[in-house]
Amino acid sequence: MKNNYINTAIFPLKSIILPGGQFPLRIFERRYIDMVKECLKKNTGFVIALTKKDAEYISSVYEYGCYVEIVDWSQLDGGLLGITVEGKKIVTLNNYKLDESNLLKGDAIDIDISIDYLIPQKYQILSKFYKKIYPEIKAYIFHNKSKYNDANWISFRLIECLPIEISDKADLISTHEPLERLEKILHIIKRIYPQELNVLD
Repeated sequence: MKNNYINTAIFPLKSIILPGGQFPLRIFERRYIDMVKECLKKNTGFVIALTKKDAEYISSVYEYGCYVEIVDWSQLDGGLLGITVEGKKIVTLNNYKLDESNLLKGDAIDIDISIDYLIPQKYQILSKFYKKIYPEIKAYIFHNKSKYNDANWISFRLIECLPIEISDKADLISTHEPLERLEKILHIIKRIYPQELNVLD
């Protein structure tokens, strides 16, 4: 069953977390500190969305984002908040606008994503690639439960960490079919990391 998140807070970023992934955020702007406090108070989440390049940073985002929940938080020096969020659902955004506190809010609807879609042999090299790079990136983007044979899971982890344009990440997130998404990712990694793939092959 799809969930509708009406008038939910949207956090625009130049990076993304997706279902099954976690990453830490340092919250320092008043509007986002208030957003986090409200989420903690009501035990709700918010949406992280990729901001459009060369656009108004806080009000122009891509259509697809990720509904996240706060799984850990701490008070930092100087009134800052440190939180860890976990990606829960891919969502589509609409009717979003800035509210009176300059916080972006809008409506979000879940996207149905098949789970535990077994990775075909052709794409298993992507699992090997992620396993190899994970120790180098887990300080800033990580996960609790590994699903290296799940096509959606491995594609989400690679979208999170690949050094590609925001628009390319947005395109991958909007690709619903897991094998089509893996095919696009394989082309990208072949282009950026050809030698690393040859070693793994």
